[in-house]
Amino acid sequence: MARLNTLLFLIVVALSVVAVIDCLRTERSRLQSFPRGAWVVLILLCPVFGAFAWFRAGRIAPGRPASPLAAGPIGPEDDPEFVRQLAESLRRR
Repeated sequence: MARLNTLLFLIVVALSVVAVIDCLRTERSRLQSFPRGAWVVLILLCPVFGAFAWFRAGRIAPGRPASPLAAGPIGPEDDPEFVRQLAESLRRR
């Protein structure tokens, strides 16, 4: 039983250390939801929940763009080319 407890403790510590290091190395533009200091405190105070929350919601995944607008226009009013064409068509009327 002591070996199992020791193993679980080491897993929790390793998960927390990896989460804190990843949090500190993540660029500020890729942070999400909370500032970096709040994430570190959450990870240290609630090691399992904080680490999982960090990996799930704390940072923007490497494959996703940093902001929704970086991926391109969301709707027609966000596309400058569409707005320009619309303004030209309204001027012609």
